[in-house]
Amino acid sequence: LRTPLTRIKLQLALIKDEKISNELSEDVLEMEKMLNEYLQFTKTGSNEITQKFNMVDLIKSIAKKYVNSNIEFNETKEIDFEGRKDSLKRCFNNFFENSLKHGNKVIVSIRVLRKEIIINIEDNGPGIPVSEYENVFKPFYKIDKSRSESKNSVGLGLSISSDIIRSHGGK
Repeated sequence: LRTPLTRIKLQLALIKDEKISNELSEDVLEMEKMLNEYLQFTKTGSNEITQKFNMVDLIKSIAKKYVNSNIEFNETKEIDFEGRKDSLKRCFNNFFENSLKHGNKVIVSIRVLRKEIIINIEDNGPGIPVSEYENVFKPFYKIDKSRSESKNSVGLGLSISSDIIRSHGGK
């Protein structure tokens, strides 16, 4: 896919109409971003080793990255987990980014119920319409393609996150 995209970019450089060239260039950049994101996901997921770590510490360390954000934790004890730490880090990072993009307050709760770890990452944003619950996990799907934020997204975040969670036996 990279070769045809490169040929398209070369052809775009020859187009005299700057407006058309710019519009098509944006599409090509979006296609490159989709390709790179997908390749990064497939590469990291297949090579990563399973390790034991504390799930609460992992999620708190990700949240610390968002220094000026309003992320609140409902305190919980340490929870040991064995899995692909970097993949889960990518997954939870995506949830925090989505929450902070659509809301300004995030509440995180982590608890163990029987043999399951239940992690809730909630925000005060508008939410996802019930009719879109299944669709948002489809690759390249965006609820509202006209929103300005959609330029920064290729519609893979929730799909990749869902795959990561399912590969660890979750839902």
